[in-house]
Amino acid sequence: MFDLHRLRLLRELARRGTVTEAARACALTPSAVSQQLALLQREAGSVLFVRQGRRLRLTDAGRLLAGHADRLLADAERARADLAALAGSVSGPVRLSAFPTAARTLVPGAAARCRAAHPDLRVIMDERETEDGLAALTGHETDLALVNAYGLLPPLEAPGITLTTLLDEPFVVLLPPDREPPSRPVPLADLAGETWVAPYSDTSGRAALDRACAQAGFTPRVDYASNDFTVIIAIVRAGLGVALVPRLALESAADLPLAHPSAEPVTRRVLLAVRDGATGHPAVRALSSALAAQAKSGTVSEM
Repeated sequence: MFDLHRLRLLRELARRGTVTEAARACALTPSAVSQQLALLQREAGSVLFVRQGRRLRLTDAGRLLAGHADRLLADAERARADLAALAGSVSGPVRLSAFPTAARTLVPGAAARCRAAHPDLRVIMDERETEDGLAALTGHETDLALVNAYGLLPPLEAPGITLTTLLDEPFVVLLPPDREPPSRPVPLADLAGETWVAPYSDTSGRAALDRACAQAGFTPRVDYASNDFTVIIAIVRAGLGVALVPRLALESAADLPLAHPSAEPVTRRVLLAVRDGATGHPAVRALSSALAAQAKSGTVSEM
């Protein structure tokens, strides 16, 4: 009998190539992953991997077992979901991870919908960026995750995870309040000489900004960096720079005078992530439906 947790680690090693990356995907330490893989190899009674320097290379037996892991893990999730559905109630805790903007704009309303419809369902949320949210989901630290993907960047890859699009949000240009409101969508090229306020350089949000500006023919001069959109908005409001942010970043209707449509089609997709096979679990299904309904309802009035 194979341990499902260890099969999950083998699958991640097969897909990501290194113990370090597999550990990151499962929110574990590399040493813990190595120990569990060694135990799995004993369970299998076959050589599943060989060491090459600091890397582990899967053998034919390792690749064969990793190929079965997806089906086995998804079947286990479906079995849990079916057993929960057999109880005929929507109750107990359901854990959700969400990136900060979604945690602020989508989760409160969705959790309130769940409480009204299912009083015995307890929604437990923590805030994690997309990569950490997917790792928590893979590692069974959470049951669902709200994650994002930027239109200008490579598609989000999440093996063993079912991704459902909740909404596609456009980016808007933020201009200081003393500027004359533009009469048309703002071309980024018109802002080439401006001081920019942007996320840190190692984030997907910054990568999307850099890609958009590169397509417009310039590199943004970033004097103010923050991953907190409330900080970015405050700096623009003080007249210190311009910014390009996803629409959900707007805190309230009070921020709308700063925001103007961008001439470039820069977008961010908000997705709901669930482990393969778990979508039929009553608690997961209830919270998924509430999040989808909240996403459709809108959070900031139209510009």
